[in-house]
Amino acid sequence: MTAVAGANERIESIDAFRGFALAGIVIAHMVEQYYGAPAPPGLFDDIYASGLDKAAGAFMEILVRGKFFALFSFLFGVSFFIQMDNGAQKGISFRARFLWRLALLFAIGYAHALLYRGDILTIYAVVGVALVLLFRVRNAICLAIVAAVFLGLPRFLLFAVNSGDVLFAGGDPDPALPANLAYAAAVTEGSLTDVFRANAWHGLVSKAEFQMNVFSRGYLTFAYFLIGLCVGRLGLFRDLERHVGLLKRMLWIALAAGVFLFVVAGVLFSSLPEDSGFDNWQAMFALTAMDLWNLSFATIYLCGFLLWFHRPRGRRVLGKLAPYGRMALTNYVVQTLIGTTLLYNFGFGLIGQLSSADMFGIAVAVILMQVALSAAWLRHYRFGPLEWLWRSATWVEWQRLRR
Repeated sequence: MTAVAGANERIESIDAFRGFALAGIVIAHMVEQYYGAPAPPGLFDDIYASGLDKAAGAFMEILVRGKFFALFSFLFGVSFFIQMDNGAQKGISFRARFLWRLALLFAIGYAHALLYRGDILTIYAVVGVALVLLFRVRNAICLAIVAAVFLGLPRFLLFAVNSGDVLFAGGDPDPALPANLAYAAAVTEGSLTDVFRANAWHGLVSKAEFQMNVFSRGYLTFAYFLIGLCVGRLGLFRDLERHVGLLKRMLWIALAAGVFLFVVAGVLFSSLPEDSGFDNWQAMFALTAMDLWNLSFATIYLCGFLLWFHRPRGRRVLGKLAPYGRMALTNYVVQTLIGTTLLYNFGFGLIGQLSSADMFGIAVAVILMQVALSAAWLRHYRFGPLEWLWRSATWVEWQRLRR
């Protein structure tokens, strides 16, 4: 049986599940070769050459892409609730401190984004501000906002107003535009300084375009934050025993919905006119069906993971991910250092030369290495290196690091 965690205890199921989510993220980034923009013609022509490469690509599309960012975002909402709730139990308002914590996260994220423009930390820092404003809002209202987002309301309003045109000057994803060509040149031919220069401003603009226009990733991130907030209030992770029945019901509902939405999204995308872009209403409905499909699969992962974690054998196996999840910030940044050094020109310059199967294997190797190193590190230290710096800066006081 899983014990109910006290206010100041770490909840092992959350740390383990965060490790699971992080593993999916590194697989996605590695197979995408840490390229954070539409690729120019020819760059990735050879990465799906073999049957094994095609299998890796199919695995990515069906089981990874769009699902693990969802889980990571959901966990951000859960962690937000726990921090705010712990403060409330001590009679302390954590709002101002959390806003300061978000400002620090943005600084960390921006430094990370200079290297890899696909960074999610800056997005979390910006979108997270809205969580503070909605902390006291009832679950019914939060879930109504979630439903509006997943049913495509922001996307449909944007498309009705601007027909999918660019929102931010310079954010056009056309790979032939000068700024996008400059990014491609920096990654494939340039120095580390060239990468920093390409990402310093244009990286933020292109990210804002992807997050806030019809792809709606920023709105979805906010919706997952709110789901995490509501689940945190429910006490799901604090007392798994009490919620086993709910998890089983949700698993079966998500499985049925996932199969149905997979078919719907497939039909909508496959019947789009040839060479069609995201400039028509069918594409908008197809994107919305895909978002709902990703939500269903993320729910399957959540329920399946926790139901297995609830069992003693499952906890022994999945609990090995807990140290990896406790050091998620450090491991996330180190993954980027490994991936970009391997792929970008300032390092080994292997982008486009390694196949999807190669990159999938490298991702698994990185995960196994980081799982082992995280466990070893936390036997001697209380936090990961970046977690320690972030925590110390949050409280404006050096935190004790050694155990």
